[in-house]
Amino acid sequence: MEQDQKRAIRCSVVILNFNGKCFLPDCLDSLDRQTVSNFETVVVDNGSSDGSAAFIRERYPQVKVLTLDKNYGFSIANNVALQRAIAEGTEYALLLNNDTFVAPNFVEEMVKAIESDGAAGAVCPKIYFAAQPNDLWYAGGDFSLWTARARHRGWRKTDAGQFDDSREITLATGCAMMVRCGALRDVGMLDEQFWAYLEDVDWSVRFLEKGYRLAYAPNAHVWHCDGGTAVQLVGGGSSFRRQYLSTRNMVLLGRKHARWWQLPSFSAGFFVNHIAFYTALRLWRRDFKALLAIYRGLWDGLRMPLMARAWKVEHDAVV
Repeated sequence: MEQDQKRAIRCSVVILNFNGKCFLPDCLDSLDRQTVSNFETVVVDNGSSDGSAAFIRERYPQVKVLTLDKNYGFSIANNVALQRAIAEGTEYALLLNNDTFVAPNFVEEMVKAIESDGAAGAVCPKIYFAAQPNDLWYAGGDFSLWTARARHRGWRKTDAGQFDDSREITLATGCAMMVRCGALRDVGMLDEQFWAYLEDVDWSVRFLEKGYRLAYAPNAHVWHCDGGTAVQLVGGGSSFRRQYLSTRNMVLLGRKHARWWQLPSFSAGFFVNHIAFYTALRLWRRDFKALLAIYRGLWDGLRMPLMARAWKVEHDAVV
C-alpha cells in the first residue's frame, strides 16, 4: 500500500534554461539517478541559441521540452510550466536551476517534507556551493519587510550538521523550491513584472500573507554553480542589468507589501544595504554602467505602475 501511495504522487521538476547547455548534463543526469521515479522532468527553454533543446531531445528523450520563442526571463517562463502543471492536475512543482545537481534522494526528501506539513505552501532544500561541496549556499532563509534585508542562513559556512533543524523560514529561494500546486490558486503565479531577481522573495511574502508556511528540508541536498543561471539569463560582462533589476524589483517589492508603518525602516534598510553598499562597490570596481543602473532602477521602481502583466508567450508543444 505504501509503495502504491508513493507511485501515485505527481511531481513536475521544472528546469529553466537559457543557453545553459554546458550545465544540463550534470543537472539531468542527477535527476536520472533519483531513488523515486514518480515525477516528470520538464525543461523550459527560453529561446536558447546554443542548441540546448536539440541536445536534450537527443540525449534525454524522457525529458519533456517546452521551447519558447525568446528569453522571457525567470518569472514568465516558469509560469508557463506552472500553468501546465496545474492544468494537468500535478500536485507539486519543483523549480530547479539548470546550474545545479542534486543528491539521489533529493526528490523523495522534498516530497516527504511538503507532505509532512499540510500548511506548507513551499519547501526548499539545503544547498551547497558546487565548487566547495561542503560549504553552504543556503540552509533556509529570512526576509523582513522591516529591514528590506534578505539573508541566507549558513552562507559560506562549512556544513557540520548545525543547520539540520527542520524549521520554518521566511525566504524561499527560486534556485530550488517545491511548491504545492493547490496553493497557487490562492497565492498566484510568479510576478511577471519582476522578470528576474527577487521574484522568489515576492512569492515568499505572498505565501506567508495567504497563511501558508515556508519549510526547510535539511535532508534534501543540492549543489549550485553560483551565478551560472543568472549570468546566462541576463547576459555576461558588466552586471548593469542585474544591478538594475535587483534595485528596481526591491522598490516594487516594498511598494507591493510594506505597510505604511514599515516604510520608514524598509526605506532606511534598503538605502544602507543596497543603494549605499552597491554604489560604493561599483565605484570601487569602476563599473560606471552598473553604477548608473542602480539609480535608473530606483527611478523606474518608484514611477512604474504596479501591474500583473498578461504576456503572450509563444511556444511549441511539449514533447
